Amino acid sequence: MNITGQVIDDTREPLIGVTVKEKGTTNGTVTDFDGNYSITVSAGSTLVFSYVGYQTQSLAVNGQRKVNVILHSDTNTLDELVVIGYGVQKKSDITGSISSIAGKDINNTPVSSALQALQGRAAGVNIVQNSGAPGGGTTIKIRGTGTINDADPLYVVDGFIVDNIDYLNPNDIENVEVFKDAASSAVYGSRAANGVVAITTKRGKEGKVAIVYDGYMGVSNPWKKIDVMDADNYALMMDYVNGSSTYSADGRLFMSKNGDGSYSYDPAKYAILDTLHHNSAGNWWDAVTRTGLKMQHGVSVSGGSEKTQFLASSSYYKENGIVKTSDYNRFNSRLNISTKLAAWLTMQGNMAYTNERRNGVPEGSSGILKQALYESPMEYLYNNVGYWYSANPIAKLDQYNNQMRNDRLDLNLSLDAKFLKYFDYQFKASYYTIRRVDDDYSEVFGLDEDFVMPTSLSTVYKKQGNTNKWEINNLLTFMWQDKHHSITVLAGQTAEGYKYSWQEGYRSGTPSNEEAFRYLSGAYTGDKAYGLDREWTSIGYIGRVNYSLNDTYLLQANVRADGSSMFSKRNRWGVFPSVSLGWKFSNEAFMQSFKGWLSNAKLRVGWGLLGNNRIDELSRYTYLTSGFNYPFGLGNSTVFEGATATVLGNDDIKWEKNESWNVGLDISLWNNRLMLTAEYFNRKTSDMLLRVPTVSSAGLDSSPMTNAGAVKNYGWEFDVKWRDNIAKDWRYEIGFNLSWIKNKVTSLGTGNEPIWGSYLSEGSIVDYVTKTAVGQPIGSFYGYVTDGIFQTFEEVKQSAQYEVGKNDFEQTTMPGDFRFKDLNGDNRITAEDRTFLGSPLPDFVFGIPVSVGYKNLDLSIFMQGQTGNKIFNVTDYYLYNAAEGNVYADIRSRHWSGQLEGQARTFFPKNTNTNIPDLANNDTPRNFRASDFFIQDGDYLRVKQVQLTYNLPQSVLSRLKINALSLSLTAYNLFTITGYDGFDPEVGKVSGTETNNLSMGVDQGNYPQARSFTFGVKLGL
Repeated sequence: MNITGQVIDDTREPLIGVTVKEKGTTNGTVTDFDGNYSITVSAGSTLVFSYVGYQTQSLAVNGQRKVNVILHSDTNTLDELVVIGYGVQKKSDITGSISSIAGKDINNTPVSSALQALQGRAAGVNIVQNSGAPGGGTTIKIRGTGTINDADPLYVVDGFIVDNIDYLNPNDIENVEVFKDAASSAVYGSRAANGVVAITTKRGKEGKVAIVYDGYMGVSNPWKKIDVMDADNYALMMDYVNGSSTYSADGRLFMSKNGDGSYSYDPAKYAILDTLHHNSAGNWWDAVTRTGLKMQHGVSVSGGSEKTQFLASSSYYKENGIVKTSDYNRFNSRLNISTKLAAWLTMQGNMAYTNERRNGVPEGSSGILKQALYESPMEYLYNNVGYWYSANPIAKLDQYNNQMRNDRLDLNLSLDAKFLKYFDYQFKASYYTIRRVDDDYSEVFGLDEDFVMPTSLSTVYKKQGNTNKWEINNLLTFMWQDKHHSITVLAGQTAEGYKYSWQEGYRSGTPSNEEAFRYLSGAYTGDKAYGLDREWTSIGYIGRVNYSLNDTYLLQANVRADGSSMFSKRNRWGVFPSVSLGWKFSNEAFMQSFKGWLSNAKLRVGWGLLGNNRIDELSRYTYLTSGFNYPFGLGNSTVFEGATATVLGNDDIKWEKNESWNVGLDISLWNNRLMLTAEYFNRKTSDMLLRVPTVSSAGLDSSPMTNAGAVKNYGWEFDVKWRDNIAKDWRYEIGFNLSWIKNKVTSLGTGNEPIWGSYLSEGSIVDYVTKTAVGQPIGSFYGYVTDGIFQTFEEVKQSAQYEVGKNDFEQTTMPGDFRFKDLNGDNRITAEDRTFLGSPLPDFVFGIPVSVGYKNLDLSIFMQGQTGNKIFNVTDYYLYNAAEGNVYADIRSRHWSGQLEGQARTFFPKNTNTNIPDLANNDTPRNFRASDFFIQDGDYLRVKQVQLTYNLPQSVLSRLKINALSLSLTAYNLFTITGYDGFDPEVGKVSGTETNNLSMGVDQGNYPQARSFTFGVKLGL
């Protein structure tokens, strides 16, 4: 007979993946997305319902055709398991600060990277995309920026440390835990100073084999377009700027002025632009962008017996970006196996392979989108023989050939032996290898044209890098409990080894730009080859004690000692302790009268010390660089090629330390329908590893590394969730998480010399635009302060910009130019008049998840954003500056126009009530130097995801003979509310500066995140 039904929990939420078995047989199934199941059993049989974290129930069929079940939380064993360092723990017993993100929130997001899916999901965690290009990088900060170096967290996948998680298929993730404080991270000691992101991948469950297809396909497009001038308006502007009449007369396009003062149509002027219209892109932005495509197809097979469970999955992800020629492809395959070798011995094995391919486009200071904005619309596309006329944006894309190929293999093995009742020994070993190949070919103009000598040579570049890392852990755990006491003791030893080897080669001068010649052997001159091996090893010893008294008073104490080859023998070891306490005051006798509405209440406090060694592996060594001349002898000396030290090592560097403390309160009300968390944290980095500036006469390529700085981060975190059912068929959930974080540098070593960052070379801006100094946040913007626009020559005379001895018309600064504040009062505008202009680090970061369900239909909306940060908008340098190319389409109505006597501009409308300087064909007065004119608020609220999902009912599934089928429509990056006028207010690190935090928030016309619409199908067999 066939039995159907639904399995729900205490809150009436459907339970997915509950094992339903016919007692005494191997016949079984699992519940679908709505908790529904269908199973054929013998008459008079008994059904057994089991699920991790819930009490197992057995129910006799007794002739029933429909059996619905409520599974109750098994509070005697666990309420919800949370991954902690080298183990798991009940969520209610956690004394550290850990945020958990369910795998479904990641699986349902149509993105390539798990980090992108985590954005806004956890309080205290700020995730920013550096680039919206397919496969682009991401920056993550946990509780602020703790160092000017690499401040990204430590990544742990299935218990093993990895370099990043970009290679993971988001659909393979079961859950994510973010360790935010020292108490929860200290067990990882070294490199855990910036927090830990621990990921558990999906595993097979006992039951019949389940096959699941999960895929989506959709399109993407830019969510914002910046309007710039077309060719006609640009021609009119150029006549204005140059005081000429090449295309117009007194502001009248295609007209000439007659002797009597009248105007007549001039076909010669029209012909100039008409010729251009037939040989131009029209709009460079439209020419380099397109409608993108993204899709993912994945299949998993899982199941197993009571002894052995397995999961095998494969997926393919493809994204064609919104900028032409940019794309990313990734293939993932994974096999996870767990088997009981004996009653006391369990083995788990994981194997994963990842293949990535990425075609990039120019980003950073030479970004293609920035050029597409400021490139003159009067630029021809082709010359008279059909080749590119110039290095315009389309030509640059056509000639840009940058490809990345990445192959990665991960192997993990764990053996778990239980003995003497209270002891558990784990042997864990992992190894991964990565082979990355970067190919770059730089084309040159004229190479393929007949009888044209190129002005330069094409360049072929290839780089091959191989990464190998191994890790071995030996862990011994003692667990004992009685009615009042529970104690768990962990002792362990870890060892890691890492090696990165790379070789790169250059050659120049291929006979053609054709793809067949894009090899090193296809060029003939300029041979250059480089290579280096970087490696380190480390060993650590772990100790941890967890103690619980009456399930009310909690203690966790950790200590870890780490030795790293990155430091000399006398500084090799670091010891990192932590302690945290918890008080579940809801379990006190005096609180029992509140049990009707108070489900759980816990006070947490923690302190700990962590370490960081994320620096160049060779920082303690002195580099010798060849290629320098060395004369032998006196007088007529003989010159030989020699070597000199260009980077000085420092054998005295030691561990960077991060000390933190925090106080948190967790409260659950009304049977866990309302859950609240509030937490204050304070963390201080000391002995910060940095390169203190040296005098240029030292002749060094970079300053030596030293321990010379301190940074403080402090703030509040709040997380609120409410979920409930309305009547029988309606359900909803609302959440809100908020972080307020302040960052301040408190020391930069002897003399507290500031550290400059984000060097720009953009016409009039040739300077560093960030400055890290004591008393300020890391990477603060630094520059001049504008004070309005000069309206008259008299105002110029009264200012610090006036040049004594020059006539009005000889002055560098004119009416219509910026007035800059003379901050030091010396009646001159110099570099000493610069000041701090704001921080790229946000004050507030928040996320808002909302979901509503009715029967088989679910609607989820997720919003996230930030406030309080500033952005340096480099694109404004070009789009307000007529000397550099194209400008904003509406600039004619916004820039200063004062109708100065003697200028051929008096016929233009007067506009003096503005903060935008007059248009000019050069920037002699340096209106566009680094100043607050380019600093804008980076506040935004983004509707990150809207998803509508329909799960087919069990009655339909039974007729189709499938276990589950859901259909979804998803809008991602639907819209953004912001006052920022650049492409995207989410600005991370500048391309090429990902290893430090000195260039955050500088917008070079960064590749924006796209808006996408996808249709998804999830099918279970």
